Amino acid sequence: MPRYRVYLHIGYLPHIKDPEGETIRRELFERAGIGAEVRAGKCIALVLEAGGPEEAGAKALEAAKALRLGNPHVHAIEVLRVEPWS
Repeated sequence: MPRYRVYLHIGYLPHIKDPEGETIRRELFERAGIGAEVRAGKCIALVLEAGGPEEAGAKALEAAKALRLGNPHVHAIEVLRVEPWS
């Protein structure tokens, strides 16, 4: 069965304050004179076997939710990218 690398992003839901993102915006972007909204999160890369890229993404997302890699009340988990892995 083919293997795929799946990149998951875990970050705060849009209505939840993001203190790390706010600090990055204030201390880096604002000081550099760049207006930007910044949200921080984490990226997790998984390599797993699946029948295709769609299945790999679905399996990774299901595992992340089942293992509570994020708190469903404050975090969003999304698949960023799926690529073949050899």
